[in-house]
Amino acid sequence: MGDRRGEPEGRKAPPMPGNVRAGQVISLVEVTGGLGSSIDASRLADELGADIAVLLPILDTAELLGLVKSEKGDISLTEFGHRFQKTSKNKVRLLTDLLARIEPFRTALDLAAKQGSVSAEEVSEALNEKGLTWHHEPELNVSLVKTILIHWAIYAGLLKYNKGGRFEPMKRGR
Repeated sequence: MGDRRGEPEGRKAPPMPGNVRAGQVISLVEVTGGLGSSIDASRLADELGADIAVLLPILDTAELLGLVKSEKGDISLTEFGHRFQKTSKNKVRLLTDLLARIEPFRTALDLAAKQGSVSAEEVSEALNEKGLTWHHEPELNVSLVKTILIHWAIYAGLLKYNKGGRFEPMKRGR
């Protein structure tokens, strides 16, 4: 994992991990917030009933989204994380603007806006041209991109999935 502390080069957000679901991040935030101000990562893994290897990508995702911070193995909620925890429904909608700046969502939104709709294959190909892949096998990469878009972009109200198997932009008043 690269250093995330203010590297000046372009300040590009890392891509969304391919194996983490919104529900896992929500659970992490709920448990972390419910256990007090700060919790040791191994205790958090125990509380979530997850092995530390399973916890780490979930933790990375929650950190990427600005919900938690990790200092010397202790995990705590950020101010945004506390707001997120207190929200009773549509939690992921709070992340809409942030997700729109992270790959693969940024590319999917750009392509869908230009073309009216976009397939996971088209998003995967465009990201591959930028040197960004989740898996070295193209078919598995497309599958991971599709899964990420379904589990996050639809849930957050960024995109909708049509009957033709394509993603379309949500009509939103901006």
